[in-house]
Amino acid sequence: MRIVVVGGSASNVGKTTLAEHLLRAEPAIAKVAMKVSVREKPCDLRVLVLTPDTAAEHRHDTDRLLAAGATHVVWVTVHRPDVRGGLAAGLRAVRGLRPQTVLIESTSAGIEMRGAFDSWFVAGEGAWKPWADRHRVRAQHVLSTRDVERLTATRIEQKPKAS
Repeated sequence: MRIVVVGGSASNVGKTTLAEHLLRAEPAIAKVAMKVSVREKPCDLRVLVLTPDTAAEHRHDTDRLLAAGATHVVWVTVHRPDVRGGLAAGLRAVRGLRPQTVLIESTSAGIEMRGAFDSWFVAGEGAWKPWADRHRVRAQHVLSTRDVERLTATRIEQKPKAS
């Protein structure tokens, strides 16, 4: 299984937009996306395996990843101190789907993920999460939010306009 990681300096810097772009660039083979949502407040570990037909609340980013070509999205919600355990639980669910490629998107997963085939980091202009620089220095590709906007502009312009 080929692992691609997309992380970033904070929320809303373009991680999901870059992940969509990378998913669309992958051949039409078994590919799964994993979204890791890290919570600062204590919460139970939750691992949901989503398809376009699965009902779940607050699934804006997961819907975008499915629309970009993921056959499934494994959505992990975890408390910050348990990120490694959440990542491991998510990867177990991913392996059960037997994809050729998994794209993992999170501000925190890139720090913990070892052995990724490809690692991307989106550097936003605002304040960074305290741990973000640890992912940036390990990433193979570092883009600014503006770089992501330029990279995906053609794809965005091709989307049909809402009437």
